Amino acid sequence: MVTQASTQASSGEGLLASRDGVRRGLVLGGGGMLGAAWTVGALCAVEEATGWQPGEAEVILGTSAGSILGTMLAAGVRSEELRDHQRGLPVVTGPLAGVEFDYDTAAGGALPPRPRPGIGSPGLLRDAVRHPSEYPFLTMVSAVVPTGRGSVAPVGELVRGLMGSDGWPAGSGLRVAAVDYRTGRRVTFGDPEAPAAEVAEAVMASCAIPGWFAPVNVNGSQYVDGGCWSATNVDLMVGRGLDEVYVLAPMALRLHPAGRAETGRGTVAALREWRARDRPKGVLAQLVSRYRRAVTRQMLREARILRAAGTRVQLLAPTLEDLAVMGPNMMDPARRGDVLETALRTSRAALAASR
Repeated sequence: MVTQASTQASSGEGLLASRDGVRRGLVLGGGGMLGAAWTVGALCAVEEATGWQPGEAEVILGTSAGSILGTMLAAGVRSEELRDHQRGLPVVTGPLAGVEFDYDTAAGGALPPRPRPGIGSPGLLRDAVRHPSEYPFLTMVSAVVPTGRGSVAPVGELVRGLMGSDGWPAGSGLRVAAVDYRTGRRVTFGDPEAPAAEVAEAVMASCAIPGWFAPVNVNGSQYVDGGCWSATNVDLMVGRGLDEVYVLAPMALRLHPAGRAETGRGTVAALREWRARDRPKGVLAQLVSRYRRAVTRQMLREARILRAAGTRVQLLAPTLEDLAVMGPNMMDPARRGDVLETALRTSRAALAASR
């Protein structure tokens, strides 16, 4: 468990500082199977560059695939153990010792099963049409997408094996973002005001991509992927009493070697430069490229909100080299190993440049 978390993490009261006196948070964004592999490489690079163990963060916020990794860190798994587990190597220490998990098949393969016919959430669609300014674009799209048939049960089994099934561990700084599929509202499981849930339920809900996986029932309500609101949800770290937050965003773009292209014209120019250099071929690749640019803009807006509240924010996202290895399908198991190894190298280089 996270030993330095607070039961009052949502307000920031009672947080215990890390060994160097800095209260740090960790945000792990969504990104499917390959996003998780990239994030593991980035986590290892952060620990190598800073000497700080990401699992010791006072607050760990995970969205979609990031919620799985965040839960593993909160359970006491170290970055190098995540790396070895991804590589298929035996892990002999820590909570993952002897745990078998097939990353390549857990999500059901590179393509989703055929979804059920009909609109996924008619109620949400009706509300979104009436009040479009109240919902992010992806939330509105998720309402229209047919209900998926895939299952996130294997993810739930992994999490229950690490965290148990007795609700939320007392004092844990783990937070999981999901979206209520009826209301379209974002929920941060683990916060005092959030619906009661066990960690496995929250993580499965956060991973339930509309159209791919079936919504997850938590306390009588249906929930879907937290990425339907934001791929990172960085702004949820506001008000938690943190001095510094590391954001690992596998669906965003790394705009600047030092990660400083974050406001105004700098962001616009950087995105234009990326667009000129990144020339995707094929409809899917072009859609993913547009989505990445949208994710990046939203992440930077959220980071500005957090910085305005007095928190330092360190952003880390894939480079063009990472994207070339990932390809357009973030659920393609054939690329997972190469994505991990590339991320280890590019993230080290990016962190060295930013320092």
